[in-house]
Amino acid sequence: MILRDDVFIKEVLGKCNTLKQAGFWPTEPTIRPNAWLHNFEPEDQATAAILLDRFTYYNQKLTDALFLSSYHSIGDGLPKGPNTPSLSELIRSLTNARITPITGEAPNPTDSGNLFCRKARQLLAIDDHIVVEPRAALDHARAGGTIVFVDDFIGSGDQFLETWRRPYSRTEPSSFFNCHAQNGFTSIYLSLVSTDFGLNNIQRFAPNTAVCVSHILCKRSTIQGMEISDQKRQKCIDFLEKYSARLQPRETYIASNPKYRAFGYKERGLLFGFEHSIPDATLPIFWSPGVGNWEPLIERV
Repeated sequence: MILRDDVFIKEVLGKCNTLKQAGFWPTEPTIRPNAWLHNFEPEDQATAAILLDRFTYYNQKLTDALFLSSYHSIGDGLPKGPNTPSLSELIRSLTNARITPITGEAPNPTDSGNLFCRKARQLLAIDDHIVVEPRAALDHARAGGTIVFVDDFIGSGDQFLETWRRPYSRTEPSSFFNCHAQNGFTSIYLSLVSTDFGLNNIQRFAPNTAVCVSHILCKRSTIQGMEISDQKRQKCIDFLEKYSARLQPRETYIASNPKYRAFGYKERGLLFGFEHSIPDATLPIFWSPGVGNWEPLIERV
């Protein structure tokens, strides 16, 4: 049975209210589905509701659960990369591990990797000296110790590869990449969610790193692969291209690229967010400020 547009919109908003009442979504004004829908012309609101219906939000409790799940997956015996250590070697290596954050292309104290270093200390009940800055982690890797990199999300894999290759010292080996080529230290990357694109990128350029995540997002988790009719998918794409012109993202690398403004960083077209942050690969229509009285569904902080 095909629902009328007004009935479908009402059902989607009812689902949003249920998620709020159950505590999975925060209350207004953190997530504003009603106000967000009113950004759009009446004939476009049903298309907006299709996207809203598929938006997934991980609150703090769910985020913590994902982090613990990713950590425990180190020992699940499943492949973690094309050339990673054996299960017994991985588990044994944790006795001599240091945890360090993934830093952005331009390292910043507010990078999400720093938050997950803190979560690692709190949730895994480890001593403070285990959590170190990348430069100290490189010193530990030089001595043959295990390094566990932490972050929340793998989109393109670029941030990990930047951290992997970035020089942290004036003496050689100056990067984790060079250090691994010299002594083959154990490298583990602990994240919550990864796109298959980002995972493949890391496995291609850092095949010895064991990547441990709770969820891997494939095309079906994106705007391009939603399980809807081709006609509805095209309407969603047309909708995003139409309204992206009204968005004013603060991130210049998104704002300056019309495709990124419509479909997110690297055109990944994702539909999810965390309580602590929304990935830039998530559709900006959800999180970007806009012209006039535009109301984002949720702000990217």
